[in-house]
Amino acid sequence: MGKLVVYLKYFFIVFFVIIQTIVFKALSFVFPDTTKKIILKLGEKTTMTQNPKFKFEDWGPTFWTLNFVKAAVVHAWKNTGDKACVGGLAPNTPVLNLDGEKTDIYGFIKGRRPLVLSFGSCT
Repeated sequence: MGKLVVYLKYFFIVFFVIIQTIVFKALSFVFPDTTKKIILKLGEKTTMTQNPKFKFEDWGPTFWTLNFVKAAVVHAWKNTGDKACVGGLAPNTPVLNLDGEKTDIYGFIKGRRPLVLSFGSCT
């Protein structure tokens, strides 16, 4: 049942991204200024519009391209099922080791030794 829920969530995300792309594409033709305002408002939630070098014209039109849909679907698939719960297993997230090589968290497990993940700053 758990995997079914995960795949249904993934399907919903893909469906949402495709519908959003179609709607923004249509709105960009009919109401280009309104579409720009909507996208800029969405950008305020992620603080990207606070960047002084930010220009809507550089990235705004990418919201309704096939590359946007592809990137969103790939990102959604990689994060499907990645949920950390207290007392549960950590998600097997991709990380870089000290040599800069790509690996995953489970790659650091050695035998039956516990693996402690500590996130923070040492400054």
